[in-house]
Amino acid sequence: MSADSLSDEARAQVWLIGAVHEALAAEGMRGWLFGGWGLDARVGRISREHGDVEFWVERVHATRSRDVLIAAGANTLATQPPEESYEFTWNGVQFSTAYFDQGPDEWYTVQGRWADWTFPPDSFEDDLQELQGTPVRVMSVAGMLAMKEQYPHLRKGRPLRPKDVEDLTILRRLSTR
Repeated sequence: MSADSLSDEARAQVWLIGAVHEALAAEGMRGWLFGGWGLDARVGRISREHGDVEFWVERVHATRSRDVLIAAGANTLATQPPEESYEFTWNGVQFSTAYFDQGPDEWYTVQGRWADWTFPPDSFEDDLQELQGTPVRVMSVAGMLAMKEQYPHLRKGRPLRPKDVEDLTILRRLSTR
């Protein structure tokens, strides 16, 4: 999908991704894009329309990151348990931040309904990817692959959708590079 063919919603989501990255970075925090937008950043192109924008943030920064995003212009939505995530809108675009911890074994974990999800030690690296000319930190291929593979087997998981199966194929191909 070329920059010229992006829908207004996709353009707004790309703007939001950059704005969240910049707001967190300005305060010394990091957020990692994941989900469909994260995969698109990893492959270097926008593959399809996306219904949401999702970031991982270190749990130690959960409250502070929420406050920074509000100060930058986002509004919180009281839709999620705060130990798990916050949902926001910013200029009419909805997004979320979810929180992780790193255990003594170097693996990453989450709390709440998704506490059975774990991510490998290299899931949250510091390298930046470019999405439509916007530099953004992205969850690693190994981390996103672990998310997709585990999802149907989690307590709260559901069967994979066709787009998830397609994402798994792409992630598996990327993981062998």
